[in-house]
Amino acid sequence: MNYRAYDGFFQDDELDNLSWAPHVGAREFVVAFVKPVFDVNNFRPAAHLYFAVMGRLFGENFPPWMTPIFALHLLNGLLVFALARKMGMALWHALAGAAFFTWSAGAFDAYWKPMYVFDLLCTTFCLGSILLYAHRRFVLSFAAFWIAYKSKELAVMLPLVLLAWEHWFGERRYARVLPFLLVSLSFGLQGLLRNPNTDNEYTFRFTWKALTATVPFYARRFLLFRGSGLWLAGLLMVRDRRIWFGLLAAGCFVSPLLFLPGRLYVAYAYLPLACATIAVTAAASRFRPVWLWLVLILWMPFNLTEARHFQHAKLAADDEVFAFVDTVNRWVAKNPSIRTFVYDGVPPSFHHWGVTAAWNIAHHGLNMPAYFSGWPEAENALANENVAYGAWNTKANRIELALRTKR
Repeated sequence: MNYRAYDGFFQDDELDNLSWAPHVGAREFVVAFVKPVFDVNNFRPAAHLYFAVMGRLFGENFPPWMTPIFALHLLNGLLVFALARKMGMALWHALAGAAFFTWSAGAFDAYWKPMYVFDLLCTTFCLGSILLYAHRRFVLSFAAFWIAYKSKELAVMLPLVLLAWEHWFGERRYARVLPFLLVSLSFGLQGLLRNPNTDNEYTFRFTWKALTATVPFYARRFLLFRGSGLWLAGLLMVRDRRIWFGLLAAGCFVSPLLFLPGRLYVAYAYLPLACATIAVTAAASRFRPVWLWLVLILWMPFNLTEARHFQHAKLAADDEVFAFVDTVNRWVAKNPSIRTFVYDGVPPSFHHWGVTAAWNIAHHGLNMPAYFSGWPEAENALANENVAYGAWNTKANRIELALRTKR
């Protein structure tokens, strides 16, 4: 279903991480992992380690990057299954829930692009933490929670989910959740007070206007048509604490995303989708499993059609970026002494940090300047040094590079 992901290539954020993560030392990773401090630079050591290791092993050879991504996605499907079984759902119901989550194109990017290893790992360790807590492995559960947060900050909501588990399925000994809550509160307050993003796409917008953008976007992710996620609210009428738990968990994990209208990404729905799957599976467990599998069979053609649309769009964008990066690599191999790059135009949806990253990767170094032709720095570079000048040919989908000598 997803084998063509191996034919893809990196996008700008992935190239950016690839340009610097392999150069970070082990000590920096360890310090960042253990320190109980919000990182203003968005360094997520548990997930950035993937870029460090894979970058050192494979560089820009893209296909090997996808195997760990698929393995993590399948592992998360297994965790959904294990959690459903722990909550008392029958074997074939739990398998159907895992199948729905694993096959769903609702959070397509999460298992198609290496950039979203952050979301995959956060989901792995959030689900793992819940499962370990359910099995009374509280220390291991806390360790999984810590790794989840060090993969992505969305895990800060996990203690509320554990509190719900303790209330509905535990012994209501809420003190067990206290260490989780204290860590969450600490990181949450630090994130709000130390967040350097005061007026950009990373800024929280606690407004109605923000909700009008985010709610329809994420509501569509459940069944891939408008408002399908909102239908889940109807399950609250069913008196089943398993349903309530799944819905509460999905609501907790999606709630921070609802106030980030500048960051609307399909992959961000991955963890909420896993939790919503638990709720729906619990609701479906009231019926014979054959009916649930029949619904899955009827839904699959629509799901596959949507997945193919996403695949074609991703591969087309990846082909354009590959054409850009490959040309830069070959040009630098012939002109290694040229350290500055001035460019006019890039592939659609490709940003300046991707260009800078590609230029640095081609030189196997850091801090190599790359300037858009309209910037003052570009004018200064063209006047005072020899530079590589690239112009993106939109019709041919390629970049044309030439040496420009100083004026």
